[in-house]
Amino acid sequence: MRLLMALSAAVLCAILPAKADENLFNYVKGSETLPKGHIDLYQTTELRDGKDVGSYHAWDLDTEIEYGITDTFQISAELKQHIFDIHGIEDLREGTFYRMGGIELAAKYRLNSVFKDGYGITLRPEIGFLRYDDVGGIIQEEIFVSPNVIFQKNFMDDRLILVANAGVEWAWGKKPAEEYAKEFSIQGGVGVAYRFAPNWFIGVDSRVRSEFPDFDLGNHEHTVVFAGPALHYASEKWWATFTWGNQIWGRGVDETGHRTFAEESRNEFILKIGLNF
Repeated sequence: MRLLMALSAAVLCAILPAKADENLFNYVKGSETLPKGHIDLYQTTELRDGKDVGSYHAWDLDTEIEYGITDTFQISAELKQHIFDIHGIEDLREGTFYRMGGIELAAKYRLNSVFKDGYGITLRPEIGFLRYDDVGGIIQEEIFVSPNVIFQKNFMDDRLILVANAGVEWAWGKKPAEEYAKEFSIQGGVGVAYRFAPNWFIGVDSRVRSEFPDFDLGNHEHTVVFAGPALHYASEKWWATFTWGNQIWGRGVDETGHRTFAEESRNEFILKIGLNF
């Protein structure tokens, strides 16, 4: 009897879908929220690598904590840090140095549950203050507001997961890191993941972003598209997700070709580790 119960528990763990707010992707976020009273801690390490000239390595170290206010509403706070190693790139400081990026506050309010309603829709507003920009560690006083919408649909008994995000962003205080003081952005992404073994997902992660200085849609600065493979593993108390994003297309002002490097890199390597409490 005990053996039967143990085998049943093992099978159940193998077929269960991803837990609430377990991140299968790094570019896009899922629609589920933390249960009331639960806390998750995340550490994200990202390497942005490569420009069209010189040597460029930017490490982003983001530490985030989430808390479930109710079963459908959660809040989070994130500390952003950067380490730069830059050589031979015009207008960017030479050398290896550290910068405190800033802070970001966010909330998630779930309107529909992917498990109860067949699809998930969640609102995720963000606000933040960034003291140094993430391109070259140049000082600024950026304040941003960014409302986003998350859609999620599961298929094949939750073995195949589709997630789409879309949102906009208003930012003020970009100078002197930028030539202009304010900026409007349109952003989004799509992720598809398949559970190929117990606790393992593999898929594709992507993001797109377009920026418009001075809130002027007729003044396009750049658009970039990143996409690449994502691998996710989860245990009972922790999980990890790795994404390799390659700039598959970009277009920037005064830039030629099908890549943009003024504010973007050639590759992005992202590892996110989550601890469940």
